[in-house]
Amino acid sequence: MGGETEPGDDGDEFVVELLDDDSLPDEGPNSATSTRETIGGQDGPDGPAARLRRLPRRVRVAGVCAAATVFALAVWPAAGRREAAPQPYPTPSQVDVDLYKVRLGSTTLQAGNGTDHAVLGLQLTNSAATRLEVVSAELWDAVGTRLGSASMWPAQGLGAGSTVSVPVTLPYACDVYGFLPVLPITVRYSISTPQNPDAGHDYAFPLTEAIWDTYMRQRAAQCARPGDEISASAIDATQPIGAPSDPEGFDLTFTVESAGAQRWSVDKVTAFRSGVTVTGTELPVAVSPGQTARVSTHWHVDDCEHVPRWSTDMGLEFTAHTTGPAAGNSASAEQVFVAQLRPGLVTEMLYEACGI
Repeated sequence: MGGETEPGDDGDEFVVELLDDDSLPDEGPNSATSTRETIGGQDGPDGPAARLRRLPRRVRVAGVCAAATVFALAVWPAAGRREAAPQPYPTPSQVDVDLYKVRLGSTTLQAGNGTDHAVLGLQLTNSAATRLEVVSAELWDAVGTRLGSASMWPAQGLGAGSTVSVPVTLPYACDVYGFLPVLPITVRYSISTPQNPDAGHDYAFPLTEAIWDTYMRQRAAQCARPGDEISASAIDATQPIGAPSDPEGFDLTFTVESAGAQRWSVDKVTAFRSGVTVTGTELPVAVSPGQTARVSTHWHVDDCEHVPRWSTDMGLEFTAHTTGPAAGNSASAEQVFVAQLRPGLVTEMLYEACGI
């Protein structure tokens, strides 16, 4: 005390001041006062301590109280704070619940009035006590291609407790069919209220295989030309990719339709693209007159360092011949038909087979 420096100090000074100017209330004659008491150092006339000393004592006391308050708030335990309780989700209205009460019953298929489309009938039952509307009804394949839709908007009214048949038009599109549909096929319809058609609920159900095959046989019969009586109508890409027997391969199954009264045998499958080896796994495959058959194929990537890309001018070529006397000819006839595949779908499967 009184100017002594502890060993090892670096010479910095700490000043404790007891000042008697502007005495606090209740200070008595026994209050300790001193001009300055210095511990281990000194302070110049313009130093921080000197500037603080020149402030009124009430200002210095108020500043200390404010700093203490800020410090206390900063270090106060978070566990002591109260947080707002989460707000509950709003209870759905009766109208919202009713949108989920429309059930799909049977589906029917019949030829349209003309020769360019078929009509798929969706039997929908409204079990709610509220009138609803079928905003849309459509048919889609597995890669997002719309194959048919209801011709009216909204498609149909649904009275409380009623059952209606909603017609969905399926064009045959003989000249513009393009790429093969990818199975499975899905029925989608949307339900809303007459008061608010923009807010509703969407349904999706798989179309039965029998209904789809019937539609494709109708299309094959409508679109067949002389010398073109067998064709591919769909592709199934749901088999796993990279089986243990061939990690760089995958399987695709094709639906084949026979139009007319001739029996056919599919004997050969050929790919247009180098770098991919395609083989028929169960050839030959017999196709009865006016019936549907499945042709299974296996695809193998020859070199995963150079995976080929499938393009729009590539397809899969099938070779078939008749197994009975052709009409008006005792010799068997041969036909080559091509399955047009979506380039993006095939390329994605080739890359996935190579783990890319």
